[in-house]
Amino acid sequence: MNPAPEPAVITTLPRLNPKGPDDLFICSASFEERSLASPVLMGPQFIEKYAIIFNVEGQDYQKQVAKNMFRLQTELRKKTTEGIFVISCTRENPVDGIQQIAAVLKQCKLSPEPGPYVTVDISSFTKIYLLELLHYLDAGLHWPMPRLLHTTQKYLPTRLTRGIEQITTIPHFYGHPSMERQNLLVLLLGFEPDRALSIWKQHNPARTVALITNPPRRGSPDYLKYARQNNEELLAKESVEVRDIPADDPAGVRDVLEALYAETKDDYNMVLGPFGTKPQVVGVYLFHREHPAVQVIYSFPATYTRSYLQRQPGETMLLPPVDLPPHRPVKP
Repeated sequence: MNPAPEPAVITTLPRLNPKGPDDLFICSASFEERSLASPVLMGPQFIEKYAIIFNVEGQDYQKQVAKNMFRLQTELRKKTTEGIFVISCTRENPVDGIQQIAAVLKQCKLSPEPGPYVTVDISSFTKIYLLELLHYLDAGLHWPMPRLLHTTQKYLPTRLTRGIEQITTIPHFYGHPSMERQNLLVLLLGFEPDRALSIWKQHNPARTVALITNPPRRGSPDYLKYARQNNEELLAKESVEVRDIPADDPAGVRDVLEALYAETKDDYNMVLGPFGTKPQVVGVYLFHREHPAVQVIYSFPATYTRSYLQRQPGETMLLPPVDLPPHRPVKP
């Protein structure tokens, strides 16, 4: 059995299309410095027809978001031949953002098969927007999984968010829970303990599995210690079981969830709370597309801490490519 491919750390982003410009580059503006990393890595031969920038309104630090948006557009203009589109949308309504990108793509002339040639920088998307975007590109457009780019960030032993504003089920990820089964809550943990704990309190699950990134990323030996410290209240609960999950391998994350689902599906409804890394969210998507009965829950933070502004960009990775089988329509 061949080992799973590893994420590739890059210093130059090559073009996908061997015969001309790539079709589309999709990213999100943010107050995070890492939102600016990928355009700088576009190599001398890299060129694209269109760029789409999501601007999720309602976040904190709007002056920093506006500053980074300007810098992002400036860099992308150097590499974009046809046009740059900005999608402004609220963080609570990802469906509006997806409707806007659908309207934008109707204006774009994209390459026929084997195209379109698409790269998505997932670094600064909120997790709810990332899940909805992947669902649209896959289930809505029936595109293959795009090339996924992710810039990490340096970790500090501090929380990323504080407080909870709202808990919701993610559109298109409602699932089909059975009234005859109890709930198994699976939480992918990171540095947002309030958000994970709020879901645990609301659902009062019969069983909880906390998934923590282990082994940690290269160069971040303190990640596991920080993650455990941040989530110590939840992890102290007697009913919470802790298991490991990879940081940057979406297929590996899918496999962990598959094994857990096979172990528990006859006895429990599975409810997922994705609060780990962005590549782990991609793994949640890969798992959910094969098991649409699973429910995915999201909690919006009351505020983002200044820790976000203090985190410096780390290395940029191309995530391992994933071949998607034909999307199976969800039965009514």
